[in-house]
Amino acid sequence: MRRLGIHEKDGKATLDRESLLASVGGWLGIIQSSVPAAVFVAVFATTKNTFASVTASLSISAFFVLWQIATRKPVTQAIAGALGIGLSAFLTLRDGGHPADYFVQGFFTNIAYGSALLLSVLIRWPLIGFLIGLLRSEPLTWRKNRKILRRADLATSLFVILFGARLLVQLPLYFANQIEALGIARVAMGVPLYALCIWLSWLLLRSSIAHVK
Repeated sequence: MRRLGIHEKDGKATLDRESLLASVGGWLGIIQSSVPAAVFVAVFATTKNTFASVTASLSISAFFVLWQIATRKPVTQAIAGALGIGLSAFLTLRDGGHPADYFVQGFFTNIAYGSALLLSVLIRWPLIGFLIGLLRSEPLTWRKNRKILRRADLATSLFVILFGARLLVQLPLYFANQIEALGIARVAMGVPLYALCIWLSWLLLRSSIAHVK
């Protein structure tokens, strides 16, 4: 629930600026998810050197992990980000790789999440509906309420649209080898659009979540 920005306040499920920010990892989480890709693009645009671009991105990611350890904060998100950057580095520097491959792992992530969410909507078991059921202490019976089912379908579809839009915009840039434009699209369509989908989902669902039990 924290990942979707929902928390308990005065016995009720709610979403506010603080919880929305927490859902994307706080300011540090935003920086961790955006800066490595931005650094890769900036260095590549300046030097056209793939190795230097990857090294700079890896260095930034490693710094975040060390910072989390040094400040005794949870390192899960930083390590997950570092592993993703590591995979991107491997794809980029492997034999036959090219700079645009830095973004390939993101395509597969969007395909996986988007496909799972889309399938859940098509079979009328929208995944976000399970969140509503959990908050209402109705693990499965929420689906019998047509109003909740419809709203859960719409909220889940928002995220399907998000993941699909990322692919629709970014894949043509990848195949056109437009590295700088692809990097800008990756950052712009990351945290900002994810937060927007959370907010819109909350507007759809808040009346269906009466209180946290």
